[in-house]
Amino acid sequence: MGSVSAVLFDLYGTLLTYGNMREAFAFWHRDLTTAIVEAGGHVSIQTVARNCEHFFSQKITGDPKYTAYEERLLLLAKECGITPTLEWIKKTAVTSMDHWQSEIFLNPEAIPVLQALRAKGIRTGVISNFDHHPHVYKVLQQTELFHELDAIIISGEVRLKKPDPQIFLLALKKLNTTATKTLFVGDDPDKDICGAKAIGMQTRLFENGASLFEILSPLEVS
Repeated sequence: MGSVSAVLFDLYGTLLTYGNMREAFAFWHRDLTTAIVEAGGHVSIQTVARNCEHFFSQKITGDPKYTAYEERLLLLAKECGITPTLEWIKKTAVTSMDHWQSEIFLNPEAIPVLQALRAKGIRTGVISNFDHHPHVYKVLQQTELFHELDAIIISGEVRLKKPDPQIFLLALKKLNTTATKTLFVGDDPDKDICGAKAIGMQTRLFENGASLFEILSPLEVS
């Protein structure tokens, strides 16, 4: 591995670790069903769960008054027979994401590793594919990851997604570094590793159960 001036991380599945995701998505389906029924819809949790199978693949317009997640909630609500208010969309986005997040935890090595990197003079950042950026910022603040990062790139905010080269280039610009001097650490071989390699970044695949500290020992500061 060559010398580095910055390390970028994936967020979910790397700095944050997954718990019981079957339970997390059960929470999600239940919360969405409750919100739709309270707004006057007549649906079962089974119907909502079935409609959610294509939730993240539906095309959206990118309406600036919504996050990508909120616009998808609007589409889901209409499929379930209601035309929601903006207040309903905003509230449902918060409640559904918060409950889902309850099965996702801070990797206990995340903050010590970020602090060790910054102590070496290495800049740090995250690139996350996530449709609701206000939720990500809230999680980063709650876990205190926010204070250990020099760059935060969230797909829903910048309207780009890994493995698009442009989202990696945006992160490099924010960190004032180059691809060859940057290491990307993530758990997705295609979106994270292939995406970063495509623009010449150094990469490290993070596998479930591995130690984040393993990335520190071979690093040379550029």
